[in-house]
Amino acid sequence: MSMTIGSIGGIPMYLFGSIAAVGILLGLMLTRWTTWLYDESFPFAVDVALWGIPLGLIFGRIGHVLRFWEFFADDPVKIMYFWEGGFSPYGAGIGFVAALFLCCKKEGESFWRWMDVMVPAVSLMLVLYAFSGFFLQMTVGMPLPLDIPNDDALAEYVEYSYRPSGFEGYEYFKPVALYQTGLMGIVFLLTIIMTIFQARGNIMNAGRLALMSIFLAALVRFGCGFFYLATKPGLHMGQIAALIVMTACAVLFIARRGVKKWSVYR
Repeated sequence: MSMTIGSIGGIPMYLFGSIAAVGILLGLMLTRWTTWLYDESFPFAVDVALWGIPLGLIFGRIGHVLRFWEFFADDPVKIMYFWEGGFSPYGAGIGFVAALFLCCKKEGESFWRWMDVMVPAVSLMLVLYAFSGFFLQMTVGMPLPLDIPNDDALAEYVEYSYRPSGFEGYEYFKPVALYQTGLMGIVFLLTIIMTIFQARGNIMNAGRLALMSIFLAALVRFGCGFFYLATKPGLHMGQIAALIVMTACAVLFIARRGVKKWSVYR
């Protein structure tokens, strides 16, 4: 599969970068709606994005490089080829949350309330990230037999150059990234529904909605990880990271139970 979709004035347009750009634009449009729901300032959300997007990209790239250092060790220049893809959603999340926290602290805004405001956009980005894993064949499931008995079976054809070492003889694999995209889409829809109730009725303490959405997204990532093509037994790094995120969200969710709803940093 080609990494580019064309060029403008001789400048190549990379597929992953295009998907990321669309995700950012859709996320800003969605945040415009959520700021209206919560009666908050959209310009403040734009300020957060101006800091959060570059920090998210930097931390996301760092997380990916650290995880697959053996790939970059021989040619460190490849670290800068971010337009070709290769980002850790966990690293990107850390960068974005750090930007949001610093912006809220500077302006005296409620960090947890703004987490609720912006989590629908984050959830949407996770859907697109999962889809990019399928579309770019970055996430490969277990191989299917060479003779698939049912022509209607859902399968993903993986080009030879994208097949993991030792599995070059297989053509079709379980489309685990497509399953993950669908499940992330369900989490996104639930987040939107809960956002409407939270913005209109303040049904729970600030921040708990965001924690619920992130917990469910991590749960999807952890569960789908069992269907990834793995060469080593046991949980892989992505699943371990998802467990850490789930645990942190559960602890913070319980801790948020006794916080006053209208405290400044709730």
